[in-house]
Amino acid sequence: MARTRYTAVSRGWLMVFGLIYCVILVIFGVGFGFAITFGNTDQMIQTVTNPQSLTNLQQTLNNSALRQTAKAGVTLPPTTELIDPQALRRGVATGIAISANFGDVPQRSKWVDQAYISKTDPSHMTLKPLLKPLNSRLAAAAKAIDPNYSGEVRVSVEKAIAAHYNEVILDTMMLHGIGIAYPMMVLICQTAAIVGAILGVIVLAVMRVCAHSWERWLRVTGRLTYSIAILAGLGALVVSIPALAQYIRLGGVSQIVVEQIQAAVTPTWRIVAGLILLIGIGMSVAAAVMRMQARKQAEKVAAQLENAVDTMKKRN
Repeated sequence: MARTRYTAVSRGWLMVFGLIYCVILVIFGVGFGFAITFGNTDQMIQTVTNPQSLTNLQQTLNNSALRQTAKAGVTLPPTTELIDPQALRRGVATGIAISANFGDVPQRSKWVDQAYISKTDPSHMTLKPLLKPLNSRLAAAAKAIDPNYSGEVRVSVEKAIAAHYNEVILDTMMLHGIGIAYPMMVLICQTAAIVGAILGVIVLAVMRVCAHSWERWLRVTGRLTYSIAILAGLGALVVSIPALAQYIRLGGVSQIVVEQIQAAVTPTWRIVAGLILLIGIGMSVAAAVMRMQARKQAEKVAAQLENAVDTMKKRN
């Protein structure tokens, strides 16, 4: 009886909502994949502060400090190391933790170093823990070249570096750059995953009504699910190609850091696509089993009817 109610109209509606389901599944998959990778603050901090990324950040900040000292009249060798890597690591971790919390200092976070929180304004960062060892290293390097490096010259150089870092890091990056873009992207991805999941359940329920049977519903949704998963898996494989990192721009973030983020998140995307693929295959297998059971039941009933007819013929 269930199959007799499956009309051309039902087939048409099932096709329409199947297409809607494909779109929603893509939105959910992308949102969920980004939410558990970029939205995972711990993973992002560990990725950005790993040896490769941290070395690149250290070189970038070191070069900018050397340029500022040169502008202030003190030229140091390009090999001079002014940035303390441990202080930089703690500062980067604190900055990302604050950015993920929409610019507010998290009350409880293992990544926040209280030394980087301003005492006068607890809602903002300060770069004093980074600048203190930098100024000490700068003074030692400068005095090795010019023993008279002190007084107004030293004060002007330190002020120039502090002003530059405050503008580039605290203002450009934290207040108007990654500090705004990162939490908004995480929020959008989380919202897409939640809304996609809710709409997906609703559409699947409508498709169940249009299908008129569990077997047909499992078969259609299963095929759609693993088809989208295959495309998503291929997309994740393409995105994971290292050469692609040079074309990715993240608000001025160094390409080496981008490569480290790419290497950290793409395996998770492939796992998500693989899980969705297994779900789709499982639904299709369940539909095939139900269809086989229905056929066996139909053959059994047909055999019983045939035996009954033969019995009646013999009696007559």
